[in-house]
Amino acid sequence: MRVATLGVDCAEIWNLELPPVDLLVLPELALTPWLCATRDVDPVAWEQAARDQPLERLPEFGAQVVIGTLATVADGRRYNDAFCWTADGLTLVHRKTFLPDEPGFWEATWYERGPVEFCAFDTPVGRIGVSICTEMWFSQHRYPDVDIVVVPRATPDETTAKWLAGGCTHAVTSGAFCLSSNRAETFMGGAGWIIDPDGVPLAVTTPQDSLAIADIDLQEARTAKQSYPRYVSTD
Repeated sequence: MRVATLGVDCAEIWNLELPPVDLLVLPELALTPWLCATRDVDPVAWEQAARDQPLERLPEFGAQVVIGTLATVADGRRYNDAFCWTADGLTLVHRKTFLPDEPGFWEATWYERGPVEFCAFDTPVGRIGVSICTEMWFSQHRYPDVDIVVVPRATPDETTAKWLAGGCTHAVTSGAFCLSSNRAETFMGGAGWIIDPDGVPLAVTTPQDSLAIADIDLQEARTAKQSYPRYVSTD
């Protein structure tokens, strides 16, 4: 199975030339401007961004499955929701729970947290769990029963080493492939990656190459569940 992740300026995302893949991961809120950079909340801007997300263009990526996150409004409340798109349509699969609130990332100020629910879901390309950016660090919510953990992100370039180490840990504790895409505009620019279930990076984006692509075998993740340290878990 061929998978792809990105480290990309989201304003240029529709200009990318992507090969056909089974699974494509998009950065966090890739279809909207990064409104959370300012502490001054503009509900109208969020609502407009949510309306303007070109969901009808997702088939243009040429992937069987596309996973990312969306700006949403529900019952007058603003959220950051993960989605899974297939030829059958788009499904919201997780609402971001753990929200930073600091310069450049005023997320808890801009939108509300979702419930503490980390539920895996089945797709045509395997069983998947989503950790949206900051959520990756809350390892008590690892996914013990998935083939792939997807991590859409918006993180600074200078923190790439820390985030990559966290992605390797997330892969090992879940016994799953860890796929992450990251925004790369303005003050962001951390890498996207594809990591195997033993925490070995298979592909990492660079400033010169915004695409990471790899062929993976889901049986490796299913076998990893029975090996150290996963078998020690009492879950």
